[in-house]
Amino acid sequence: MLYLPLKKTIGLIATLAFLYSQIAHPQTQFSDCQVPIISGASNWYPYAYIDKNDIHRGIGYDVVNMVFADLNIPIQYKMGIPWSRTIKQVNEGHIDVLAANYWTEERAKNMHMSEEIANESLYVFTLKSNTFIFNEWKDLKNKPGVITRGIALGESFEQYRKNIYLREVNTHQQSFEMLNKGRVDYLLIAKNSAQPYLLKKENEDIIMLDKPINFYSIRISFSKKSPCIAIFEQFNQALTKRIKDGSVTKIISAYP
Repeated sequence: MLYLPLKKTIGLIATLAFLYSQIAHPQTQFSDCQVPIISGASNWYPYAYIDKNDIHRGIGYDVVNMVFADLNIPIQYKMGIPWSRTIKQVNEGHIDVLAANYWTEERAKNMHMSEEIANESLYVFTLKSNTFIFNEWKDLKNKPGVITRGIALGESFEQYRKNIYLREVNTHQQSFEMLNKGRVDYLLIAKNSAQPYLLKKENEDIIMLDKPINFYSIRISFSKKSPCIAIFEQFNQALTKRIKDGSVTKIISAYP
């Protein structure tokens, strides 16, 4: 019978135990990111919103749940925070992952942004009785408008924003109410986000103008100040695999 020296035996046992722990619990290699904290928007249909049962739903949350499950990494949601504060906490590293948001140059400075999971366009909406021709930003000059607070409109808009009167409100519902009451001439909202509101009878006089204002790429973002940045590449690779196999498209198709 072959006997190993005691030191070699202990070393072999320790090595085998370590290898087993990495196989059984791959997330332990990221000891500072045991349970990533996830957050996102609460009224951004169909990407990130809270339903009537107070449950977070949407394409962004579904994709995050799927990919972290693939990686065998548990997650924790931190919800009920105003959007501006959510972005601030992501930038500071208090929230690890943002479930869905537009790619912008400014956000890319503070976040690592994943492969694109979807894209959408921002449009101008008006009353049928008070419409106008829109081709470029200057067509909004001297017309009061409204937008939901927190929507990132991009660098080109921010440079022009000082030339137009655009009020900010907390919810899309408030935007539609202001337009219906004639307090503004137009509202800015993404086409997909507008759909549930356009189905309501009180909004039957609201129409979407033909030309989009801007196009946006929607991503999953990791805070650069979070310890979970260590798993970003692993997450992005798993996400890319799910995009290629059609899983993300299937999630999108579940939201009419």
